[in-house]
Amino acid sequence: MHPSTELRDLTIQIAKAIGTGDVAVLERHISHHPGTAFLGTDPEEWWTDLASFREAVLGQREAGVEVIPGEPMALQEGEVGWSVDRGLRFPVGEQETPFRMSAVYRREEGVWKLVHVHSSIGVPNEEAIGVEVPT
Repeated sequence: MHPSTELRDLTIQIAKAIGTGDVAVLERHISHHPGTAFLGTDPEEWWTDLASFREAVLGQREAGVEVIPGEPMALQEGEVGWSVDRGLRFPVGEQETPFRMSAVYRREEGVWKLVHVHSSIGVPNEEAIGVEVPT
């Protein structure tokens, strides 16, 4: 396993594409294979195909949702890679919400493709489950 600047840069590019509604970038770098899954920060944000994810991205963009990437860390092992970023931000109107994202990539026909993305808003354990859990 080793660091991947290629996947780090692609993670930034994809975050920007989600924020601007650039579906061409998404269509080039999202796997079309069954099992591909995208989980957003809302419990209803669960997409398992490119078409529904694309519609959600465009709808969110129309609603004024933007995504600003942070400084992702990316690694790869052969034809599989992953990245994590805990510095992303959603600016909507006057409010800006930090969130984090993990992504899994697989090289398909020489092109890195997303096969899984999971985004979350960090909430303290005590607030989320009512119990302080040691970290």
